[in-house]
Amino acid sequence: MKPLEVTVLALERALALPPEHGLIAFTGPPTSGKTDALVRRFAALAAADPALADGAIVTAARDDGARALASRIAEATGIAVRGATLDALALELLRAHPFDTGLALDLELVDPLDAEEIFERAAEPLFSAEWSDWLGADVDPEIAGLRTPLRFARAALRLIRKLRDAGIADDAFLATALRGATTFYANPPNLASPALVSATKDEHRASLAVDVSELERQRRRELDLAKILARLYAAYVDELVRRGCLTASDALIEATRLLENHPAITRALRRRLRVAFVDDAQDLSPAALRFLRTLFGDALDGVTVAGDPDAATQTFAGARPERIFGRAASTVELVARSLHPQIAAVMRAVIDGDPARRVPPGDAVRVLRAPDRDTEANEIAERVAALIRDGTPAGRIAVVHRTLRTLAAYEDALLARDVPIALAGDPALFARADVLDALALLWVTVDPFHHVWTLRALQTPMLRLADTSIAVLCGEPADPQPALFALPEEPETDRRWDRKRDLRLATNLLRGERDADLSATARERLIAFRARRERWSEWLRASDAETAARAVVEDGGLLLPRPGEPPARGRLRAALIARLIALIGAWAARHPFAGLAGALAYCERLAAGERGPTLVDLRDDAVAVASVEEISARRFDHVFVVDARAGAFPPYYVPDAFLFSPTYGMVPKDSAGDAVAARTAKFTWYEHHVKPRAAYVREQRRVFAAALGRADLSVTISAGGRPTRGIAAPELATEVAALLAARDEPFGAR
Repeated sequence: MKPLEVTVLALERALALPPEHGLIAFTGPPTSGKTDALVRRFAALAAADPALADGAIVTAARDDGARALASRIAEATGIAVRGATLDALALELLRAHPFDTGLALDLELVDPLDAEEIFERAAEPLFSAEWSDWLGADVDPEIAGLRTPLRFARAALRLIRKLRDAGIADDAFLATALRGATTFYANPPNLASPALVSATKDEHRASLAVDVSELERQRRRELDLAKILARLYAAYVDELVRRGCLTASDALIEATRLLENHPAITRALRRRLRVAFVDDAQDLSPAALRFLRTLFGDALDGVTVAGDPDAATQTFAGARPERIFGRAASTVELVARSLHPQIAAVMRAVIDGDPARRVPPGDAVRVLRAPDRDTEANEIAERVAALIRDGTPAGRIAVVHRTLRTLAAYEDALLARDVPIALAGDPALFARADVLDALALLWVTVDPFHHVWTLRALQTPMLRLADTSIAVLCGEPADPQPALFALPEEPETDRRWDRKRDLRLATNLLRGERDADLSATARERLIAFRARRERWSEWLRASDAETAARAVVEDGGLLLPRPGEPPARGRLRAALIARLIALIGAWAARHPFAGLAGALAYCERLAAGERGPTLVDLRDDAVAVASVEEISARRFDHVFVVDARAGAFPPYYVPDAFLFSPTYGMVPKDSAGDAVAARTAKFTWYEHHVKPRAAYVREQRRVFAAALGRADLSVTISAGGRPTRGIAAPELATEVAALLAARDEPFGAR
């Protein structure tokens, strides 16, 4: 008990410190009361000076954490405060000073998916025939990654975002890249070092057998890559400014620049905003931390943070918890209050990668190894259903993975048992059959000649046309009307193509020219569909895109119960379609003159992206099926961390086409041009010297531990298939199983 008594004493002292004391940090594992300490600190300062409540920033690294902190403050003190991420405050600041920012007057906060579209427009000249006019004739296009433009563009955007977050402008980036190239190539390391050669895979050792001329060739390619990326960086920022579109990170960066360039605005803001309370501070981005320091000074006077440096899951994205917790004027280390000792021990062992750590006895942590993934999913679903039958509320159970996109098999297994689920994360929205059906009805309303969608619309529950009926609709009528004029003759080609084929399906669908060749049932359904579509078209003319889209989907019968379908599946379908309608409404609000057709085209662009829009269903009467980051502010009785096999959780580390180091500049992976090996010598050396794979695995271990830490009573770790050796990525299910197998051994037996 003594550590707890000492911690409480330190906490009481910290709560009484004045706002001007400096940065105060509350640290500790899950259930240690970090957020409660923030709430008590707020209450203590508000009691001493009620005016402070109106000048308080209540925030967190994620929006759900900020809202949760504000809610708990309101419950504890009766003072209503707004909880929001720092980028929301930054955007408000920019909008309040439109003529001082140098930005567009009508600013808009866009999500990363919109930013990707903006970047694609900025990068178009690079991938066109006019690239030499855009870059200059002295830049060689044979550089790493440019042979696959889409992959290159995505890697470039990821790097540009990190540079923006770190406060490195395009000109500073280019200067650093040039200086780093000189640092490396002017005095190359020993590429024949035995340690380097032995640590390099056989297929990449050829990259180390380079002479002076090859290194010089690689250096020139690297400098050209840096110039291209700097030009892309500048074009991306110009496009954002011209359009008035800012991501959350951009808003923080531009607001920081505004405060740095206008000290009077900073002083006025500092008089109004006197204190800040930050939860989950370990995952604050560099841009957010820099914004805080600009507001409150380098010492962060008046700022109180809470978090766990060992739980940082955004270090690969740039978060540096040591820059926050390492500079605190006072730190209060809290201890776990209700976290099960066995769960805590397993979390610590996973984070440290320590197979020899002692685990207390008990069955709070369990491991399930199934012969395959389907068996695993069914076993997990059966255990969840059993918990609910035994009285556990569905909302106190979570099925978790690093990403929601991989949980489809577990969703299906739960829904087959009529277990209600609430999704949280990126659900791969545009790969869902229900969402595609909704899009088909919307497309056939605005453009029935978009035949890919029209074909799908004919198979939705409202129509359910058989393949034979669809084949009839795709053909010419038995007695076609003679053409009013002759079409010009066309030369014979090898393509079997008919210009009428692009019109035939929609023409038959709308005009009924082949109705007589259909069965009575199919004909009846088509006649009813035409009447509905006329009604839908009228709704499009009479109302906004979101309202019309919702009405079309409802009238199209997509939300109606289906024969033999469990209610849980119908509820999930409604949630997915509601997310689609909300997405259409949000886009239409930003583009009021584009209409539903523009919103649907936007959805097509989103569907082609690597990531999709998130869905966060906060209902408490359903099992949470979620990605780890989306439930970081929530607790559950029972947590199932599924698919914990190597390559899935954590996934294998795949480096980008190029990396960037402040010391060594650009580090291209692929050796472009007339190369002697597939990889560059610099990348092979850098991978051994810096070990980014090891840093990536450490972060993934923390993500896994964070998932375990959401459980109050039990956590089940599952995996399907045979375990691997865990060399390229750790086999976490096997690691935990080994820890549990040794828990009853006598001390020192290992």
